[in-house]
Amino acid sequence: MPAASELVVADDPAAWAALGFAPDDAGRVLLGPLAVRLAGRAAGEGIVALVLDGEAAGDADGLPLRGAAGSVRSAGAGDAGPAAHPNGAVAIDHAVVLTDSRDRTTAALVAAGGDERRRGGPPELPARMAFVRFGALVVEVAEAPGGPPRFWGLTVTVTDIDAVQPGRRILTVPREAGLATALAIITPRPAPPGSAARG
Repeated sequence: MPAASELVVADDPAAWAALGFAPDDAGRVLLGPLAVRLAGRAAGEGIVALVLDGEAAGDADGLPLRGAAGSVRSAGAGDAGPAAHPNGAVAIDHAVVLTDSRDRTTAALVAAGGDERRRGGPPELPARMAFVRFGALVVEVAEAPGGPPRFWGLTVTVTDIDAVQPGRRILTVPREAGLATALAIITPRPAPPGSAARG
Protein backbone atom coordinates (compact mmCIF):
# COMPACT_ATOMS: atom_id res chain seq x y z
CA MET A 1 0.00 0.00 0.00
CA PRO A 2 1.51 3.38 -0.94
CA ALA A 3 1.78 5.78 1.97
CA ALA A 4 0.93 9.46 1.72
CA SER A 5 3.88 11.76 2.31
CA GLU A 6 2.35 15.19 1.76
CA LEU A 7 -0.62 17.19 0.60
CA VAL A 8 0.03 20.11 -1.74
CA VAL A 9 -2.16 23.08 -0.84
CA ALA A 10 -2.61 26.33 -2.77
CA ASP A 11 -1.96 28.62 0.20
CA ASP A 12 0.81 31.01 1.12
CA PRO A 13 3.01 30.06 4.11
CA ALA A 14 2.28 33.41 5.76
CA ALA A 15 -1.44 32.57 6.04
CA TRP A 16 -0.67 29.33 7.90
CA ALA A 17 1.96 31.02 10.06
CA ALA A 18 -0.69 33.55 11.14
CA LEU A 19 -2.73 30.59 12.47
CA GLY A 20 0.14 29.34 14.64
CA PHE A 21 1.72 26.83 12.28
CA ALA A 22 5.48 26.94 11.66
CA PRO A 23 6.18 26.45 7.94
CA ASP A 24 9.80 25.61 7.17
CA ASP A 25 11.95 27.46 4.63
CA ALA A 26 10.60 25.22 1.84
CA GLY A 27 7.00 26.18 2.67
CA ARG A 28 6.16 22.87 4.34
CA VAL A 29 4.14 22.41 7.50
CA LEU A 30 5.46 19.18 9.05
CA LEU A 31 2.75 17.28 10.92
CA GLY A 32 3.90 13.90 12.23
CA PRO A 33 4.77 11.59 9.32
CA LEU A 34 3.02 13.91 6.82
CA ALA A 35 3.58 17.39 5.47
CA VAL A 36 1.44 20.10 3.97
CA ARG A 37 3.40 21.76 1.16
CA LEU A 38 2.18 25.34 0.75
CA ALA A 39 2.51 26.03 -2.97
CA GLY A 40 1.01 29.54 -3.03
CA ARG A 41 -2.32 30.79 -4.33
CA ALA A 42 -1.09 30.65 -7.94
CA ALA A 43 -1.00 26.82 -7.69
CA GLY A 44 -4.78 26.59 -7.90
CA GLU A 45 -7.41 26.27 -5.20
CA GLY A 46 -7.50 24.19 -2.03
CA ILE A 47 -5.69 20.84 -1.97
CA VAL A 48 -4.15 20.49 -5.43
CA ALA A 49 -2.46 17.07 -5.00
CA LEU A 50 -1.93 14.13 -2.67
CA VAL A 51 1.67 12.89 -2.87
CA LEU A 52 2.23 9.15 -2.39
CA ASP A 53 5.45 7.20 -1.92
CA GLY A 54 6.61 5.41 -5.05
CA GLU A 55 5.89 6.06 -8.68
CA ALA A 56 3.50 8.71 -9.92
CA ALA A 57 0.01 7.38 -9.29
CA GLY A 58 -1.98 9.49 -11.78
CA ASP A 59 -5.48 10.59 -10.87
CA ALA A 60 -8.14 8.64 -8.97
CA ASP A 61 -11.62 9.55 -10.23
CA GLY A 62 -10.26 13.02 -10.99
CA LEU A 63 -8.45 13.44 -7.65
CA PRO A 64 -4.81 14.40 -8.34
CA LEU A 65 -2.36 11.80 -6.96
CA ARG A 66 1.36 12.33 -7.49
CA GLY A 67 4.44 10.18 -6.93
CA ALA A 68 7.01 11.08 -4.26
CA ALA A 69 9.49 12.06 -6.98
CA GLY A 70 7.64 15.38 -7.14
CA SER A 71 7.82 15.87 -3.38
CA VAL A 72 10.14 18.28 -1.61
CA ARG A 73 9.70 16.39 1.65
CA SER A 74 13.03 15.11 2.93
CA ALA A 75 13.89 12.00 4.93
CA GLY A 76 13.21 12.48 8.63
CA ALA A 77 10.84 15.39 8.02
CA GLY A 78 8.18 13.65 10.06
CA ASP A 79 10.23 13.87 13.25
CA ALA A 80 8.74 17.22 14.22
CA GLY A 81 7.28 16.96 17.72
CA PRO A 82 4.35 18.65 19.42
CA ALA A 83 6.39 21.78 20.22
CA ALA A 84 7.15 22.46 16.53
CA HIS A 85 4.01 24.59 16.03
CA PRO A 86 2.96 27.40 18.39
CA ASN A 87 -0.69 26.25 18.05
CA GLY A 88 0.20 22.73 19.27
CA ALA A 89 -0.53 21.01 15.92
CA VAL A 90 0.92 17.49 15.87
CA ALA A 91 -0.67 15.54 13.00
CA ILE A 92 -3.13 15.45 10.14
CA ASP A 93 -6.19 13.56 11.38
CA HIS A 94 -7.78 13.18 7.94
CA ALA A 95 -8.36 14.76 4.54
CA VAL A 96 -11.90 15.17 3.22
CA VAL A 97 -13.03 14.39 -0.33
CA LEU A 98 -16.48 15.38 -1.60
CA THR A 99 -17.89 13.36 -4.49
CA ASP A 100 -21.12 12.70 -6.33
CA SER A 101 -20.51 8.93 -5.91
CA ARG A 102 -18.97 7.52 -2.75
CA ASP A 103 -18.66 4.06 -4.26
CA ARG A 104 -17.00 5.12 -7.52
CA THR A 105 -14.49 7.46 -5.85
CA THR A 106 -13.69 4.94 -3.11
CA ALA A 107 -13.08 2.23 -5.72
CA ALA A 108 -10.70 4.56 -7.58
CA LEU A 109 -8.74 5.33 -4.40
CA VAL A 110 -8.51 1.62 -3.58
CA ALA A 111 -7.31 0.92 -7.15
CA ALA A 112 -4.58 3.53 -6.56
CA GLY A 113 -3.38 1.52 -3.56
CA GLY A 114 -5.53 2.81 -0.70
CA ASP A 115 -6.93 0.53 1.99
CA GLU A 116 -10.67 0.96 2.55
CA ARG A 117 -11.28 0.66 6.28
CA ARG A 118 -14.98 1.42 6.66
CA ARG A 119 -18.08 2.70 4.92
CA GLY A 120 -21.52 3.72 6.07
CA GLY A 121 -24.26 6.27 5.82
CA PRO A 122 -27.19 7.82 7.64
CA PRO A 123 -28.28 7.59 10.38
CA GLU A 124 -24.87 6.42 11.66
CA LEU A 125 -22.99 9.02 9.60
CA PRO A 126 -24.14 12.43 8.32
CA ALA A 127 -23.80 11.29 4.68
CA ARG A 128 -22.82 8.23 2.64
CA MET A 129 -19.13 7.99 3.54
CA ALA A 130 -16.10 5.74 3.24
CA PHE A 131 -12.68 5.92 4.88
CA VAL A 132 -9.58 5.01 2.86
CA ARG A 133 -6.10 4.86 4.40
CA PHE A 134 -2.81 5.69 2.66
CA GLY A 135 -0.26 4.99 5.40
CA ALA A 136 -0.78 7.57 8.15
CA LEU A 137 -3.36 9.52 6.17
CA VAL A 138 -7.08 8.73 6.30
CA VAL A 139 -9.09 10.04 3.35
CA GLU A 140 -12.74 10.58 4.28
CA VAL A 141 -14.87 10.20 1.15
CA ALA A 142 -18.25 11.91 1.58
CA GLU A 143 -21.01 11.78 -0.99
CA ALA A 144 -22.45 15.22 -1.72
CA PRO A 145 -24.20 16.67 -4.76
CA GLY A 146 -22.64 19.41 -6.80
CA GLY A 147 -19.66 18.82 -8.97
CA PRO A 148 -16.91 16.30 -9.61
CA PRO A 149 -14.82 14.60 -6.89
CA ARG A 150 -12.58 17.11 -5.16
CA PHE A 151 -10.41 17.45 -2.10
CA TRP A 152 -12.43 19.65 0.23
CA GLY A 153 -10.24 20.13 3.29
CA LEU A 154 -8.07 18.88 6.12
CA THR A 155 -8.51 18.20 9.81
CA VAL A 156 -5.40 18.75 11.92
CA THR A 157 -4.88 17.30 15.42
CA VAL A 158 -3.70 19.68 18.14
CA THR A 159 -2.76 18.92 21.74
CA ASP A 160 -5.20 21.43 23.23
CA ILE A 161 -8.08 23.66 22.19
CA ASP A 162 -9.62 25.95 24.78
CA ALA A 163 -12.90 24.49 25.97
CA VAL A 164 -15.14 24.48 22.92
CA GLN A 165 -17.11 21.37 23.79
CA PRO A 166 -16.56 18.39 26.10
CA GLY A 167 -14.68 15.34 24.85
CA ARG A 168 -12.93 15.44 21.50
CA ARG A 169 -13.11 19.00 20.26
CA ILE A 170 -12.91 20.42 16.75
CA LEU A 171 -12.42 23.97 15.55
CA THR A 172 -13.08 25.05 11.97
CA VAL A 173 -10.83 27.81 10.64
CA PRO A 174 -13.03 30.53 9.10
CA ARG A 175 -12.58 31.54 5.45
CA GLU A 176 -11.68 35.03 6.68
CA ALA A 177 -8.26 33.59 7.65
CA GLY A 178 -7.44 33.67 3.95
CA LEU A 179 -6.79 29.97 3.34
CA ALA A 180 -7.70 28.42 -0.01
CA THR A 181 -8.72 25.10 1.57
CA ALA A 182 -11.13 24.26 4.35
CA LEU A 183 -9.17 23.51 7.53
CA ALA A 184 -10.28 22.12 10.88
CA ILE A 185 -8.21 21.47 14.01
CA ILE A 186 -9.10 18.57 16.31
CA THR A 187 -7.94 17.14 19.65
CA PRO A 188 -6.33 13.65 19.70
CA ARG A 189 -8.39 10.47 19.60
CA PRO A 190 -8.98 9.03 23.09
CA ALA A 191 -6.88 5.96 23.94
CA PRO A 192 -8.78 2.66 23.77
CA PRO A 193 -9.92 1.32 27.18
CA GLY A 194 -7.17 -0.64 28.92
CA SER A 195 -4.40 0.79 26.71
CA ALA A 196 -2.89 2.99 29.44
CA ALA A 197 0.05 1.57 31.33
CA ARG A 198 -0.92 0.24 34.70
CA GLY A 199 1.24 0.97 37.74
